[in-house]
Amino acid sequence: MSLVSEHYGNVFRALALNTMSPGLQYQEEQTVATTGAATDSDQAAPESEPTTRDSTNKRLAQRAFDLSTLVLAGSSATNLLQQSPQYSPSAESGKVDDAVNQEAFGGVRPSASGVRVAVTIPSLSSIISDLHLVRSSLADNVGATALGQERAAELILMSAIAGIHAYTVEQLLDSALPLSIDMDYWNAQDDGALSLAIYFIQSLPQRLVSWGVRTADALFSYATSAGTAKESALDHIRAVMTSRLLFPELCADKVSKRHIRMSRIPESANILSLTRREIRHKQQQLADGQERLAEMLGSLSQVAVVGRSSRATPEALLQQVSDIIKALGHSDTASSTTKQPPLSIGQMAQSAEQIAILVQGISTRFNEGIRIYCRPSLLARCWMPTLVCVVGARSLALYVAGHRKDIEGWTIDAVAVASNYVSQYILAPLRSAYETIRYGTHTYSVMTEDSLRSDLRSLEDMVVGFTERFGSFDPALVRQRVESGDLSDVMRVYAREVQQPFRNAVFGDLVQAMLIQVQKVKVDVGQTMAALDKLLKSNELNFLLLSTVPATLSVYVAARWLFTRVAWWLGGSSRYTATSIQSTMRDIDRLLNIDEGECPADDNDCNRLLASTQGRLICLTHYLRHHAAALPNSASAGWLGTSGGWLRALPHTRSLFFQDIRDLESAQLTGFQKRHVVERMYRTFRFL
Repeated sequence: MSLVSEHYGNVFRALALNTMSPGLQYQEEQTVATTGAATDSDQAAPESEPTTRDSTNKRLAQRAFDLSTLVLAGSSATNLLQQSPQYSPSAESGKVDDAVNQEAFGGVRPSASGVRVAVTIPSLSSIISDLHLVRSSLADNVGATALGQERAAELILMSAIAGIHAYTVEQLLDSALPLSIDMDYWNAQDDGALSLAIYFIQSLPQRLVSWGVRTADALFSYATSAGTAKESALDHIRAVMTSRLLFPELCADKVSKRHIRMSRIPESANILSLTRREIRHKQQQLADGQERLAEMLGSLSQVAVVGRSSRATPEALLQQVSDIIKALGHSDTASSTTKQPPLSIGQMAQSAEQIAILVQGISTRFNEGIRIYCRPSLLARCWMPTLVCVVGARSLALYVAGHRKDIEGWTIDAVAVASNYVSQYILAPLRSAYETIRYGTHTYSVMTEDSLRSDLRSLEDMVVGFTERFGSFDPALVRQRVESGDLSDVMRVYAREVQQPFRNAVFGDLVQAMLIQVQKVKVDVGQTMAALDKLLKSNELNFLLLSTVPATLSVYVAARWLFTRVAWWLGGSSRYTATSIQSTMRDIDRLLNIDEGECPADDNDCNRLLASTQGRLICLTHYLRHHAAALPNSASAGWLGTSGGWLRALPHTRSLFFQDIRDLESAQLTGFQKRHVVERMYRTFRFL
């Protein structure tokens, strides 16, 4: 349920209970009296008399019945309707379809459990029609109005006044969102020198036009003046020709709340300094407008708060709306009702009908008062980016046309490089890993077993042939020792031969012994390589997968960056959702914290927020709703993109967030309770 609909329901119930509540026993009286009056009129009137009065009374009774359920839905007398079987539209009064009641008259029915369903506020045209119905009914029954009929008219009048009050809140809320957007725009322009320069250039055409008009007026005054007046006109021309008058909002003949006298600004102020002063002047005026708006919203929202000393009365509510319309510059509102005798139902309906017509223009009148401080028009904001895009597109098109072949070559080379990179460093290792798993083939191999076996056999033959010249020996035993790495038969001869190296190198066996040792080293190296080859084969899959990591990681990072940039560009304003929500939640937390600091701990009346604080809180929550509309609301857990990455979001995140916003907007909760709501939001939503 929206803030406006809930406000309508609360105000309507408060009005009905405060104004008509002696026991809420008027239903039976209204039905019996209406039915009896209709029967008497039928008997007394001739058959040819028009039935307009009866039709009006029936519509009045039916409308009052539909609205009475809304009162019962929010009161402790929920079972009263169930215990009053005689209170139901009679056959003479006509039966209205439930679907029509649901659409036009609030859609509320008391249930056996007493649970209140959503309230639908009637349209403004329906409210005006109800007021016209009340006036017509009272005018047709002058002097003979039954008690039940008067109660029915009074109930319909209460509903209309509550609707007018709720639509006033809606009109003010319609102005709150553009106001917050404009303030965010000026805060962004005051970010730095570059932002100030861009804004000045964007607004330069409008400044030049204004400056040209002033200069033309000064020249015309100089041309049409004579004598001493000509000298003063010449001084005026010199004053107009200064570049400081490119800031017309900072120039005024008189000091007012909305202008800054240019003489207060130092002569040494440069263009950027003057631009910053102008922006901050606009920010201040918008902040003042937001403060006035918050005061209005706060006073309206706290009308139906339970426990307030002042009771909601129709006269007070109409006067409150009338004061708001007058404050916005409309002088045709109804006169104050507090200084006059109590108005009759017909007079009050007439006054409410006049105010209902004026309520539709509240947002327009408020926006007109702050229009000169709002952000520039779409044309003023977009002409420079559009011009840059057009010039850049033209230059790019000319460059592409002049270097078409070069660009084609660069494109082909880039595609070939990317294809080879992916093929050689990602696909090829993955294909080898698949073949290793599927077929058992080996990619990494240092030395084959046949080569090692051949070297070892050659070593054995060399040792056997060498030792057979030095006495008896067992070839099998020699081969066994060589296979185990023992060359003692060769080393004994080598030790003897090395005593006379030069002689034995020529005439002895020293060279042959040395060559046998070289072959032994080769066999040892082969065995080492075989062990290494076995290690590689056992970890070949790990090496293959590990070789794809750098290339895969680089491709992933590039694709992730490209996807993030494209999603950021396509996201529009939703890319700032999380940041805007965080900033607004900080403002809400700060506002509630300041309000707690101003409230004594032992003051029970101070537990509820002040009207201005409540209004500012509603403005912030309304702005929060605007950004929260971009939150995911799927039935399963999803993801929310933020400036720091993607965060896990709860199921129905948007619905849960809106529930907490409604708690913050409720005027029934105290400041301490709303602080607990804020803490719950920080615990629940990770993007905060």
